[in-house]
Amino acid sequence: MTADLQKYRAVVENAKDLPSLASVVSRLIEMIKSPTTSAAEIGELISEDVALTSMTLKLVNSPFYGFSQRINSITHAIVIMGFSKVKNLALAGSLLQSFKSGDAPGFDYGGFWEHAIGTAIAAEVLAEAIDSDYCDEAFVAGLLHDQGKLILIRYFPEESAKVRKLIDRQQSTMFEAERQVLGFDHSQVGNWLAEKWNFPEHLTLAIRLHHSPLLARQHRQLVWLVHTADIFSRALCIGDGGDPYIPELSKVLWNQLGLTPSLVDQVFKEVLSGMAKAGEFLDLIRKN
Repeated sequence: MTADLQKYRAVVENAKDLPSLASVVSRLIEMIKSPTTSAAEIGELISEDVALTSMTLKLVNSPFYGFSQRINSITHAIVIMGFSKVKNLALAGSLLQSFKSGDAPGFDYGGFWEHAIGTAIAAEVLAEAIDSDYCDEAFVAGLLHDQGKLILIRYFPEESAKVRKLIDRQQSTMFEAERQVLGFDHSQVGNWLAEKWNFPEHLTLAIRLHHSPLLARQHRQLVWLVHTADIFSRALCIGDGGDPYIPELSKVLWNQLGLTPSLVDQVFKEVLSGMAKAGEFLDLIRKN
């Protein structure tokens, strides 16, 4: 690791005002690593945090999921949706609470999260379309993939301004401009935060490698799904990914994921339909 990279990482890791996960979610992350943890224990833990419970139930009851009956408790949500999906929604809810729109004046916070939600929906839809083993994990991995951008804009505003100028001048993607200005990109910064918060390995890898998917050795398909979903969200002009350019999807991933033009068309339609029903997610972010 270069001296400059160590310097930037130290700033992130030692920042006293860095948002922290809800204590319940920190314990939740530890609990889900144990194969003996029960759904009842997860439900009881999430329910300890009134604000997090409220946020999670708002997401569960949003039109995006379209349940005909009102779900009034975390235990009921687990019965209906499954413990893994509810756990991931609680993690997502905690992240939404951790970063406030006022943290970075001038940054398109709404556009950032709209792109994140579009990527999350695309990752989940694509995972289900190819019958992936990561259907339950794809949504939250897509939602969190760009969290490093929030750290860069907050703690390195001058460097971030240089990145934006370089994007305009050279017509490059954001991660390419970041590498020129900083020597690294937001995926590495997101990885530092994921490690600091002790994220599970699969989420940490999906964040770290979403711009370098062919480097993945573990949890490869989840990394591929998030990378592809990011491109799909950009192609559909959902939110603001930080630049107006669409990276090319490699033929290797196209083949590995078994994509076809008709499958991509189907995924695009389902993603747009999902975004039309994702108003509750966006409203929660705007009110945050």
